[in-house]
Amino acid sequence: MDKGIIEADARHTLRRMKTAMHGNAIRALVELITNSDDSYSRLEEKGETSSGKIEIIYEKDGYDGVFTVRDSAEGMTLNDIQKGFTKYGSATSGLKEGKKVRGYFGQGAKDALINMEDGKIVTINEGNHVECKIYIEDNLPKYEIHGPLPASDRLRKQYEIPSNGTLVTFRVDCKKARVPQFNSVHEELSNNFLLRKILQNKKRKVVLIDQETKKARSITYLPPEGKEVMSENITLRYGKYQDFNIFFSIWRSDKELTQARDDRQGGMLIIDENDCVLGISLFKYDNEPLASHLFGELKIDRFRELLENEEAVLDEERTGLVSRHPFSVMLIEEIEKRIEVQINIEKRRRQLEIQAKLDHEEVNRYKKAFSLLNEIADLEAQPVVNLGQKYSDNLEAPPNGIWLYPPSAEITPNKRYAFELRLDTKIIRQGSIIDLKISNTKIKLTTTEVQITKEDVDKIVRKFITVEATEANIEGVVTAKVGNKIAIATITVVPEKELLLSEGMIFQPESMTLRPSQARKACLLVYTKIIESGSLIKIKSDNSSISLSQSEIAVNDCDAERHVAKYEIEVWGEGVGQEAMISAEYGGYMALLQISIKSKEDNKKSGLGMFSEPEFNHDPDPLQRCSYSQETGKITIYANFPTMQHYLGADCKYRKTLPAQILIADIVAEKCFFEIARKKSENMVLINPEGAFERIQSLAYNLSNKYGKKVHQALVDQSLFQKSLQTVSD
Repeated sequence: MDKGIIEADARHTLRRMKTAMHGNAIRALVELITNSDDSYSRLEEKGETSSGKIEIIYEKDGYDGVFTVRDSAEGMTLNDIQKGFTKYGSATSGLKEGKKVRGYFGQGAKDALINMEDGKIVTINEGNHVECKIYIEDNLPKYEIHGPLPASDRLRKQYEIPSNGTLVTFRVDCKKARVPQFNSVHEELSNNFLLRKILQNKKRKVVLIDQETKKARSITYLPPEGKEVMSENITLRYGKYQDFNIFFSIWRSDKELTQARDDRQGGMLIIDENDCVLGISLFKYDNEPLASHLFGELKIDRFRELLENEEAVLDEERTGLVSRHPFSVMLIEEIEKRIEVQINIEKRRRQLEIQAKLDHEEVNRYKKAFSLLNEIADLEAQPVVNLGQKYSDNLEAPPNGIWLYPPSAEITPNKRYAFELRLDTKIIRQGSIIDLKISNTKIKLTTTEVQITKEDVDKIVRKFITVEATEANIEGVVTAKVGNKIAIATITVVPEKELLLSEGMIFQPESMTLRPSQARKACLLVYTKIIESGSLIKIKSDNSSISLSQSEIAVNDCDAERHVAKYEIEVWGEGVGQEAMISAEYGGYMALLQISIKSKEDNKKSGLGMFSEPEFNHDPDPLQRCSYSQETGKITIYANFPTMQHYLGADCKYRKTLPAQILIADIVAEKCFFEIARKKSENMVLINPEGAFERIQSLAYNLSNKYGKKVHQALVDQSLFQKSLQTVSD
């Protein structure tokens, strides 16, 4: 009789290895980062100190991509390499020995490298250097080990491993797989669910480095903003293991979250007792639209006992729990029952939103009203600097019938300036349309044409063309053209000179909005007559979720033009809703840059201007009737505030009645006039700053007196209003 162990065929192993990664560079990096984290965890369990630093180096080789992951953790001996890379599926991570590691199956690094080109591990442990190559030859997975050799200073310098540590590198062939760009690598790693606990671990510092520019970005993760709607401890009894303690919490975000792919924002992150990620899911509700706002966490205590006893409860392809396993069946059934409760709440919320949706007639009224409110805000709240000549009854006739004054001007960003367009209507006849254009898209014109009316005939008239620039250090040309007659004016956009001269340095722009994991550039302008060459400016963020490409800038006269030096910095961050103040400091001088992180949806307004059309909120116990968001321009009406509900009725069913329309018009006008007044007051110098609120109230009253009737006429259905008046008169 012949007995023995059935060994896996090498070709079958190769198929399994290829299936695990699908040639995806991000998935390969995730596995290698996880291995580095596991190595640091083993060090920490021994009580040893470590840097916790994991570096990902990004490099382009033609159209191919070269990726490297480097740590300063344990490093590996020759025996470790032989155990870890000559067999597939063996227990090599330390799980069997009770270590707090995530490498469950002894497959990750091999899977990562076998799918790529030029896969290589370089490791140094206690002065010994070992290298291992992983590759495919004759359609078989193979390895090649070199060493151990003494870790010379040359080798340490070459691989940048000063003590113990490991470097793993691979190349992605652009003909075989997608080569992600640097920004994409940053974004995809930041959001990958398998890395979330690592990226939230304060003992780890994960850094992405661009090999060409040497720029480094820290990679972090912040969960969505939301409100906890459910949490519970559950006890499950399974087989010989007795009781498993399960803790789960569900949160609700105000925004819809992606519920698919490795970078999904929603879903419950499933973790074991050591915070190692097992998967992410809402189970049968993964594709349920009503669950699109839900996220949370599911923690399974003593889960490792199942793995130590070879229970097939975790999918080997890293997709999560095996749903058909008896333990998973019990767990999922309990969790789904609780998610269903929240789904029913979401269903009711959705019904209210549908009922509150505006019909065609209401949409038209709101569009008309908010267009009017934006015109009022534009007129009342935006100061305009007049570049033209002072008014005179005796206007000099413009040469050629058309003239822009001044012919050249310096302006500063984010302020409005008025050029004078002077026209001789004996030459430019009634009905003529003057086309206006600007050569730079970063300088805006408030109008694109001017028409000569009958009131303008037979005299010299002047119109005013308003311009506004979004950033400094740019130029543009304003052109006014009618027929073959042309007038031009040159615009140069400069920083606020007074501010730069007094403060010594300023950021340009002074506020900026970012999307999560996407870097944007800002400029620090330094006046070198105040902050001299050789000075070292310190730059820092007051929010650890928002990072900078550099922490200091050395001022150099060679960088200056007209004594102003311009230095670019990159800013990026995680977490929608996060805000930070970036400060640049030298001695007693300081410049500030305000940062906000918003999703793409947050940056969209339903209209143009200061205000966008209102939405009805059905929170059960609101604290106010109406609110305004300076970020989105959105007016929110709280339908369940007592006085609002009295007129609107339950679920806004009386919203279209005349009393409800008048009430809505009144509170919308009041809120908008107050916000216009607040913005207008910012442009005023107050002798008594303590009287600021009274000043705003006074301005708001004047605006209401001036424009209130027009806003009411736009917001209230006038046919319904007239019908009501007719009923009273009858």
